[in-house]
Amino acid sequence: MSTWISETEFRQSGAEAAGITINVPFLKEIKTDYGFRELLNNVYHEIMHAVGNRSKRFASDSGNFAQQVAERLSDLRDEMETYFALEECYGYFQHAALQNPNVSRNASSLQQDHETLFLQLSEIIETTWQVVYRESSPQVQFQQIAESFDRFCKDLAHHEQAEMELMMRLCNEDFGVGD
Repeated sequence: MSTWISETEFRQSGAEAAGITINVPFLKEIKTDYGFRELLNNVYHEIMHAVGNRSKRFASDSGNFAQQVAERLSDLRDEMETYFALEECYGYFQHAALQNPNVSRNASSLQQDHETLFLQLSEIIETTWQVVYRESSPQVQFQQIAESFDRFCKDLAHHEQAEMELMMRLCNEDFGVGD
């Protein structure tokens, strides 16, 4: 695992050129203790259930329902922003004590995914608010919103899996995995 080094050690080590890596214990703690995943699952099931049950209520009360969905998605985005901020502040090191270019590239790419995922969810929220303000057809748009949200959830799951795989690889390198 990466270790903290003093400013003097940092300047003398050449670590500044090494890039970023992840802090496995902190990142693992953030992923297991933070309630973001539970909120994500709840919102996902609410949206998919509503779209799957295209009831008369949905058609007649789509503005109110769309507003509830937009608010829930906005809450989710706020939680995701906090979740990613915690990961970036405590789960990633900007400079590694040991050079490992492959880990650095992977960690950098994963950290950049945070912005992409945030913008992806923001676009879904914007589309939902368009339904609320009747700038688009609720029936057509809500199916697209659900499909976009499903795609977002898959992209986020892929990102989370990649972070977990990188954490496992770093643990295996630090502790060794023998045959």
